[in-house]
Amino acid sequence: MLKALLPRGVVVRSLPRRARNAVLLTFDDGPDPDVTPAVLDRLRLHGARAVFFVVGRRIKRAPALIARILQEGHVVGNHSHLHQASYVLPGGRQPRFLHYYRDCRRCQTAIQHHGGKRPRLFRPPGGRLTLKTLMIPKLLGMKCVTWSADVGDWSFRSAAEARAGAEELARTVAPTDIVLLHDDNPCVIDLLDALLPALRARGLDLASGVELI
Repeated sequence: MLKALLPRGVVVRSLPRRARNAVLLTFDDGPDPDVTPAVLDRLRLHGARAVFFVVGRRIKRAPALIARILQEGHVVGNHSHLHQASYVLPGGRQPRFLHYYRDCRRCQTAIQHHGGKRPRLFRPPGGRLTLKTLMIPKLLGMKCVTWSADVGDWSFRSAAEARAGAEELARTVAPTDIVLLHDDNPCVIDLLDALLPALRARGLDLASGVELI
């Protein structure tokens, strides 16, 4: 797998060893006016902090959430502005370099316009690593971040699926893992209700990872 071969200076897929028992939760594809506030409520309840990789064009659905995310101690990252299907699908036609650069820069601008700081973290849609998705974040002063733990929560359509996903993560997540979740799917709420207390019961640190990434 390409991302396993790339050095840490190019793409980050887990926390550094000094993180010890820290785990980093990350949320893609928001902000969502209904789901994201519920996610924030649960993170606060369990003393957890996360990185929210937002889609620029979706900020206008809930413009006040960027400020709230930051005020509650989380980090906002860039997940492109358009998040087009071609960015994600392995066989999809990739945009030209300048188009992708402008798209990512537009997301930076949207985040700053709504009260955010200039993002220093970037996650390519779908985690798709190409020459463009690796070079453009560097040009914009960002670090490319993927993940090491994923249960495909974006596809969940029921509370039962969400609870099963939470059980799998609670069992398999290890210190220094970066966990991929999505705050545009209501099922993530059921997942968090089961996952957060389970990870805390294991003694995992759900807060300091945002300072180590």
